[in-house]
Amino acid sequence: MQKGRGIAALVIAIIAMFTPFLGTWLTIVVAIMAVFAYGPGLGLGIAAIAINVIHIFFFSPLLWATQAAMSIGEAAGAGDVPFLPWFLVAIQIGAAVVLFMLHKRSKGAIVKA
Repeated sequence: MQKGRGIAALVIAIIAMFTPFLGTWLTIVVAIMAVFAYGPGLGLGIAAIAINVIHIFFFSPLLWATQAAMSIGEAAGAGDVPFLPWFLVAIQIGAAVVLFMLHKRSKGAIVKA
């Protein structure tokens, strides 16, 4: 079951890289799916999260350009603007931490049984 979720997360992560606008938001869905890829799907979950991070940094230039424009507006007194690219990366890091915790827990449950 976890391996299937890992495969689905990996496939959606790859599709999201080539989907304009919606692909950036699909990284959140992929992170949630990757969290449940613990156990035998650990490698697939890690790969999906890594692809998401690469997607956010290298394949979403419009996301970074928009943020730069908003930062310029903020400097002019437009108010606080959340830094969305770093928020998306933080979601990926959080998903990786939870994935490793669940994997460690499931590994301990197998040893005890």
